[in-house]
Amino acid sequence: MPGHEYAGSFIGVAALCVAAALVLTRCDPGRVQARVAAEGAARPLPEVLRQPVFVVAVAAAVVSYAVMSFIMTATPISMHVHDHHTDTQTAWVIQSHLLAMYAPSLVSGRIIGRIGVRAGMATGLALMLACVAIASAGHDVMHYWWGLVLLGVGWNLLFVAGTALLTTSYRPAERFRAQAVNEFAVFGTQALASLLAGPALHLLGWRTLNIATLVPLALFALALLAWPVQRSRNSRT
Repeated sequence: MPGHEYAGSFIGVAALCVAAALVLTRCDPGRVQARVAAEGAARPLPEVLRQPVFVVAVAAAVVSYAVMSFIMTATPISMHVHDHHTDTQTAWVIQSHLLAMYAPSLVSGRIIGRIGVRAGMATGLALMLACVAIASAGHDVMHYWWGLVLLGVGWNLLFVAGTALLTTSYRPAERFRAQAVNEFAVFGTQALASLLAGPALHLLGWRTLNIATLVPLALFALALLAWPVQRSRNSRT
């Protein structure tokens, strides 16, 4: 749209939201409620939330989305404003990142089904750590490109594995409340990470911003290591 840079992109997104709203008008809540009533009693929500398997699953989704959004949101600012790379180079890095996020979904479910959820989460975590190592090592275009591609693939594996694990933590009658807690935690944290990315970049710089993400990644790694121990204790009791 002449004179309004990027306005067409936002209008396109708005059109997609309208299309999604039209699809949702076909949902019949009455049928859903009847099906839930036929699935038996649900446990109290706190009992569901206290399960180690639920905590690990939500943590995987939260950490993957928060770290990905934090780094991705800061990347165009760091590349174009701080390091003076061109719009074309910056767009190429972000396009590659988005492709790396979603293209693996064609096979990541099969891979996780074959190697297991825990191995899938560990692989995604390792790729995100590799992203931090490469992205914080320099400011060349290829530092950004490799970092963001690894970030995208790592996010995919960690998020898909975490959400697959989540479905094992609740009964059918509990799924709506359990999923609601997960969605609120994931996208609330993602929004916060996105809002903090710009100020953090200007305050800390690109290298330190990436290193700061090691804190949530390390905390999740500890939770992932402790999870099998807790699971075996639960099985004995």
